[in-house]
Amino acid sequence: MSLKSNYRDGDSFTRRSKKEGYRSRASYKLKELLQTDIKLLKGDSVLDLGSFPGGWSQVASEIVGKSGKVAAIDIQSMEHIEGCFFLKKSIEEVAEKDFEEIRDFLPFDLVLSDMAPNISGIRERDDALMMQLVDKTLVIVDELLKTKGSTLIKVFQGESLDYTREALSVRFKKVKIAKPKASRSNSKEIYIIGKELKNYERTS
Repeated sequence: MSLKSNYRDGDSFTRRSKKEGYRSRASYKLKELLQTDIKLLKGDSVLDLGSFPGGWSQVASEIVGKSGKVAAIDIQSMEHIEGCFFLKKSIEEVAEKDFEEIRDFLPFDLVLSDMAPNISGIRERDDALMMQLVDKTLVIVDELLKTKGSTLIKVFQGESLDYTREALSVRFKKVKIAKPKASRSNSKEIYIIGKELKNYERTS
């Protein structure tokens, strides 16, 4: 699949991403949040859920460098990013054994999710589908994020935001809501950040 299909003309972030070699305008959402709300360092390890086309994995790979590692997961094939470990798999099927090749980088310092369901336009249905994605993400957070690690999850404004904020408050010492500039103003997407994973009692 050509990367050209991931671009949409018309706004400055889209034009900038094309000029600077990023695979999507979403790269600038993560860039901003890493500058303002999340600490990511050289040598860290990152898990990018729903990574296609790879904009977030590109940004994370630039920061963690060769001494760190980015692992990306998506059901769609993703063009190679140097130093990035890619799994073509549903996040429902992901297990720690899938990362045997990069086991020295586990558990992860940061888990990212820019996933969203196919939008129907029916708010209640869309929120329900988003909460299902959040639940799947949190299973992975519980299994693969290190204590004191962080997560960044896209949700919709409304019920899914409230649901995710409550779930993260149980797990993390700090929870913050953010709307980066690269997020379209007419979009109901919003990002929620959990910082400093606690040693909390996990329920089955």
